[in-house]
Amino acid sequence: MAVVSLLNQAPYKRTYSSRERLNVDAGDASDLWLHAGEHSGQGASSSHNSKPCPPRRRCVNENGELLPLQHACQLSTCERITINVSGKYFETWRKTLENHPDTLLGNPDRRCQFFDNSRNEYFFDRHRPTFDAIFHYYLYGGRLKRPPPVPDDIFLSELDFFQIERHVVEDYRRGEGYVTENIVLPERGLKRQVWMLMEYPETSMYAYIVAVVSVVVTVTAIALLCVETLPGWNTQQCVHGDHPNWADPFFLVETICSVWFTVEFAARLLSCPSKVTFFKDFKNLVDLTAVLPYYVALFNIISKMTCESMKSSASLAFLRVFRLVRIFKLTKHSAGLQVLILTFKASIEGLCLFLVAITVCILVFSSAVYFAEIGIEGSKIHSIPDGFWWAIITMTTVGYGDMVPVGPLGKLIGMMCTLTGVLTLAIPVPIITENFNKFYSHKTGRGRI
Repeated sequence: MAVVSLLNQAPYKRTYSSRERLNVDAGDASDLWLHAGEHSGQGASSSHNSKPCPPRRRCVNENGELLPLQHACQLSTCERITINVSGKYFETWRKTLENHPDTLLGNPDRRCQFFDNSRNEYFFDRHRPTFDAIFHYYLYGGRLKRPPPVPDDIFLSELDFFQIERHVVEDYRRGEGYVTENIVLPERGLKRQVWMLMEYPETSMYAYIVAVVSVVVTVTAIALLCVETLPGWNTQQCVHGDHPNWADPFFLVETICSVWFTVEFAARLLSCPSKVTFFKDFKNLVDLTAVLPYYVALFNIISKMTCESMKSSASLAFLRVFRLVRIFKLTKHSAGLQVLILTFKASIEGLCLFLVAITVCILVFSSAVYFAEIGIEGSKIHSIPDGFWWAIITMTTVGYGDMVPVGPLGKLIGMMCTLTGVLTLAIPVPIITENFNKFYSHKTGRGRI
């Protein structure tokens, strides 16, 4: 088998540099590659073959006989392929390319149109720096990574030309901050018009007005909830005779806001293309949850007609705060908010690492300071849970001063806790900064030509 392996290398004994390939005459191009066809007297006809695709080379045994195409060989494959990308040469085994049969280079029928018979190579007049990343993907697989000097639009164009697998390109696009939204619309008619009016403010002036009114009503409802808690602003909810005060300004404004939210939710529910998908959306669940407390309180008031029923239902009013989430529906119209959301989504792994690190540190230092402060007069750390609060405000450098170590060993532990906290807080900063710069360049167009 050793002899067979050496003979299998014979077709590639003659090597030439890129400059030698470019300077060689077309008439001598057949000498650049000596393949197994020469052993059977077919070298000349094969090198000047009129077919666009190159012939498959065959390995030979120690007796010079051709081996079957599917033979067992010590080499990963018995044929090398030369790729010329605008004067830059790449060589690899045929099997390396054909491990990706859905791509341009991995499919023999697709790549044969770029084969140059005179030079026995595949020639592509394409972007050379981009092909470095594509060639690396063929060799090692994994995820695509764009070279820093290459603009993003050129890189995507080259990926499309070489027909890289769609799922690989989609993974790259997601990593670079491209958001592909699968928009499903109802069938043509009134339902589609209502759905476009309620969901896509950019489609018409009326849809934009509806979106603005929705935001104004949402902010009003949140402000009303906050103002109601101020001393002196809580108006009389009852009139003489212990009956509800229907003319209360806060009640009237809340009623108007709740009616608007109800009409909006009902219109979107009736016109949505899929009820299941509709209720899977977190924002829709927030809309439903936030409007329910008003109707619960109204039902209690009408059923008993007493102020006690109004007061007992007021405890559910805090759920209206969740309507603040509706403001994020307009993030698709703000590039800055889109960048922030994409940045935090892409930084989830780094933030989780940060939370794990800070949790471990809190456990360690809270336990250490507790045992260091045991038996010291005037110490305020009486348990490890007390140390949790001290550790978190120390590591985040907040330092309220309500709980501090008293003994010298406790102070030393406090100093170490502060230094560790500063280093721990620095863990997610480079990750968030890198993702923010990447998404910001895409959203603002500064990362393109």
